[in-house]
Amino acid sequence: MGRGRQKAKQTRIARKLKYLTTDTDYDELAKELSSQDEVTPSAADPFATVDTHQDEGVESVADQVSTDELDEYAQWAAEAAKKAESAPAASTSTPRKIPMPMPSALRKSALEHIHKASEE
Repeated sequence: MGRGRQKAKQTRIARKLKYLTTDTDYDELAKELSSQDEVTPSAADPFATVDTHQDEGVESVADQVSTDELDEYAQWAAEAAKKAESAPAASTSTPRKIPMPMPSALRKSALEHIHKASEE
């Protein structure tokens, strides 16, 4: 059986189970769902475990960066700003014209030749 037929068959069976089955035991479903929450409390929030691992022993990046490094950067940034203000603005060059190719039929000499031929 091809994959398309197999998928269609699975879809058909799934729809039958979903819409035509009326013998759902809701008490059993509630027990199953509550037991899953006890085993894996992060099922509702998949990022809960990630947050707890980050909070345990890792400081934030801002706490890890020393103030000396920040002072060095601030000093460098101030010097760069002064250089940018004191330096003369770069001169902008004017764009040079690029000659456009002219078809031979439209050149002045060709037009004069055509004009003379039409007068004769």
